[in-house]
Amino acid sequence: MAPRSSIDCAELRQLYEEELLGMKAIAARAGCSPPTVAKWLRRCGVAPRSGRFTAREIAPEQLRRLYLDERLPLRLIAARLGVSVGTVHNRRRALGLPARGRAAAAGRTRV
Repeated sequence: MAPRSSIDCAELRQLYEEELLGMKAIAARAGCSPPTVAKWLRRCGVAPRSGRFTAREIAPEQLRRLYLDERLPLRLIAARLGVSVGTVHNRRRALGLPARGRAAAAGRTRV
């Protein structure tokens, strides 16, 4: 595909906002670089999407119950709540919940 000098705003909006293609995918179609697509988006007044996940709230009581009472591993808590293990870990620390080692999670005591 030959490189394009630009994509008209209507087509760019269609690809980015309706088809939800990323800048990299649009750049591949247009034969240009993602920064060029970003420049075209700015010129057309299209707000770029955030590359970050939206924050998800975890109820402190729910995390305490799953982590302390049910003693579920962080990966199972994360799967149940639909968040990453890192999010559960960070929230656990913020709430001051004690860390459990692998031995504690398996029901053994540390020596």
